[in-house]
Amino acid sequence: MQKRTTNYFFKKYGDVYYRMPEAAESLNDSTLTLRAKKFDRMFYSSSDIYIANEEGISMLFVSQDGENFEQFIMHRIVRIDPNVYFNIVPISSKSTINLRYNEETFRQKMIAEPITFKPIVPHLQIEEILSASFHVRKANYHGKGHVDDFFELIYIDHGRIHLLVDNKECVLSDYDTLVVYPGQNHVLYTTEQDSCSYLVIDFQMSEYFSQSLKDQVFRTDKRIYKILSRFMTSLEKNTELDDDLAIIYLKEALLLLHQNRSEDQLDDPMHENFENTLLNEILVYIHNNLYSPLAVEDLCERFTISRSTIQNLFRSHIHTTPKQYISDLKLNEAKKMILEHKYTISEISTKLGFTSIHYFSRKFKEHFQMSPTEFAKSSYTKKVRHDPS
Repeated sequence: MQKRTTNYFFKKYGDVYYRMPEAAESLNDSTLTLRAKKFDRMFYSSSDIYIANEEGISMLFVSQDGENFEQFIMHRIVRIDPNVYFNIVPISSKSTINLRYNEETFRQKMIAEPITFKPIVPHLQIEEILSASFHVRKANYHGKGHVDDFFELIYIDHGRIHLLVDNKECVLSDYDTLVVYPGQNHVLYTTEQDSCSYLVIDFQMSEYFSQSLKDQVFRTDKRIYKILSRFMTSLEKNTELDDDLAIIYLKEALLLLHQNRSEDQLDDPMHENFENTLLNEILVYIHNNLYSPLAVEDLCERFTISRSTIQNLFRSHIHTTPKQYISDLKLNEAKKMILEHKYTISEISTKLGFTSIHYFSRKFKEHFQMSPTEFAKSSYTKKVRHDPS
């Protein structure tokens, strides 16, 4: 699934906001319409850059080293951290963005190889389903060898049968699947001890898979069985829309064979995507309300989840508790504010929503091994040494 800028993986490149921050109001303001799906340069700045997607859908490419780029669909107001390389392309036919930047620090740099956005498009094309039939073969059956100009999927429902393909023999049994390619000479037969029931689907498709399915016996499971059952049900209904469904089911079966993955190996993608989206929303809310008191109970109430659910969510994905995550975030922000020398320790404690300056000082010392006052004095001393004037 494509990641959005609200995904927690984006945090190493910047942040997101529900509305344009005040810090962006004094910056240069440009509105751009994007059409190119390819770029040969990247942009960066020594100060924060803010971007809002105003129309269409945009893909943000970001990199910390200028070589390895990650992609995020733009969602909400995006802040790009200093010295993070980026460019934007439209996913839709065009998109419009609003860019806020410091003209004096804004730079661009050519990249070694142009990058082209790859859209999500179909690659496997099934042109036609020629036939689908179920066969039952008793012992001592021997079919006639033949060569076809189309593909043939053979799925074994029950029993055991021998298949000779281009003089190479294999034995198929329950739930085995094989795809015979155009131009392959093949014949099916049973021995005196065997019998077999199987499904054969003849079809035409573009050879997107090249030879990846050729001459392979796939040990499949109930997932393929369920897909092929739905395939047969759709064909039996014999309507235009059900024919389309049958093609979709056959494509799904072929794609699963190509991936060669069983149901037991697959995670639950719907549940995983739900968890990622929920966690992203919680993290965005925390970041946007960093200067307010934040309790785990408040998060549970806002997002209608139990305390155990949010605890498991944080532990599973970011390996910490929500309380610890909030505390670390506030303390790191406090450290930045102390370095700015704009506020007193008491003011910083209040602004970040700590219950008291004593509690703030204790947590700060636990985290950084020195009190806020000691850290402020240390940073001031370093500043004086570097800038004695």
